[in-house]
Amino acid sequence: MQFYDTMLKNRYISIIIILFVTTFFAKAQTPFSMYGLGTLDDFSLGINSGMGGVGYGINNKMQINPKNPASYAAMDSLTFLFDIGMSVEVDWRKEGKLKETQTTANFDYAVAQFPIGKHLAASLGIVPFSRVNYEYGKKIPFGEYSNYGEGGIHQVYLGLAAKLHKNLFIGANVSYLFGNITHSSTIMPSSQYNVVAMIAQTKMHITDFKVDFGVRYTQPINDNHSITLGAVYSPKKKMLGQRYYDLYQLETSGETSLTVESDTISLKGAYDMAESYGVGLGYNWGEKLIVGVDFTYQPWKNANYLPFWKKNYTEETLKNNFNNRYRISVGAEYKNELYSLKYVDRIRFRAGAYYEKSYMKIQGNGLYEAGATVGMGFPIMRDKSLVNVSVQYFNRKLKPDAKLVENGLIFSVGISFNEFWFFKNRIE
Repeated sequence: MQFYDTMLKNRYISIIIILFVTTFFAKAQTPFSMYGLGTLDDFSLGINSGMGGVGYGINNKMQINPKNPASYAAMDSLTFLFDIGMSVEVDWRKEGKLKETQTTANFDYAVAQFPIGKHLAASLGIVPFSRVNYEYGKKIPFGEYSNYGEGGIHQVYLGLAAKLHKNLFIGANVSYLFGNITHSSTIMPSSQYNVVAMIAQTKMHITDFKVDFGVRYTQPINDNHSITLGAVYSPKKKMLGQRYYDLYQLETSGETSLTVESDTISLKGAYDMAESYGVGLGYNWGEKLIVGVDFTYQPWKNANYLPFWKKNYTEETLKNNFNNRYRISVGAEYKNELYSLKYVDRIRFRAGAYYEKSYMKIQGNGLYEAGATVGMGFPIMRDKSLVNVSVQYFNRKLKPDAKLVENGLIFSVGISFNEFWFFKNRIE
């Protein structure tokens, strides 16, 4: 058994190495990501993704669920969990007569969870917090004008949870946020005009921390049925880091020749991260059925933010750049018979839907997104681990002005490893 244990540990080490090689994959491109901190991630892993993103009140001890850190302490005290996932996103958007289709691959997450005592458990991992990736341009009377943005914020978290009572759990995640968000605007004049080319570039360099708190309580109805209530909270905070602004003048060859203007400000005071409230209700029918509903609310409207196209740091420019964000999600997982001899009976079937109003305010419009998900979990390795696949369809549109509409499909695949790392087998 020692040889098997060694090979098992080496396998996980190999996966972690591959993870860090592929961490900074291409990010899904969307013009909406030019606003604010970009498109926000909802902290969903492979199982959550197939269930519409629900997780606050989900009671599943074989799942890593960082959406509610209190869930960690519900795991088996001998189990080690590891989950890694990636996705491919296909987007198609329409603005008037213009149509565009794009495909990108994304690294989504890598997380682990393990017990550290009879009533304590911990989790750690890396997940995306926000993503920025867009590029568009247009003709102007004397040349071309283009906008380009890339980057995002990555989140490395360490979570700890405790079991206070048979059915009551509390937990917290402490996260380190890091990353760069770059926005560039270029004016490239035609050769017949005696006008220099200019590039205005704004770069946010984020190095910050945040804390999330969670609580979860399960009320048994009888031996086979139970209801779980979960809640999470993240306090509002001032963001830490730097913002750099540079204005370049280009030679006709396209090489940078002169920095016309340069400025650096601290993010603290100019950029806020809104508080977040979440509540979820879950229902379990033994190990056959899990149903959940989540509600998330984030009052971004009161958060300070200096848009990248604005240079002046005033009270007026910092306010009224966002809308309050909310999201409603519902989802379910069904498996016919966990211990059946038939493989198909042990497959998990998942489905969900969600509706969200984004925090982004775009030329006075609100951004709304609706979507539906389906997924399956295929047992592997003596049925303790799962290969999770899901497909998500989404529709994003502005209201009341719906000139730009974006639709997409996200194909996700993840592997959830479930191993008894804290149990030593002996052959007598």
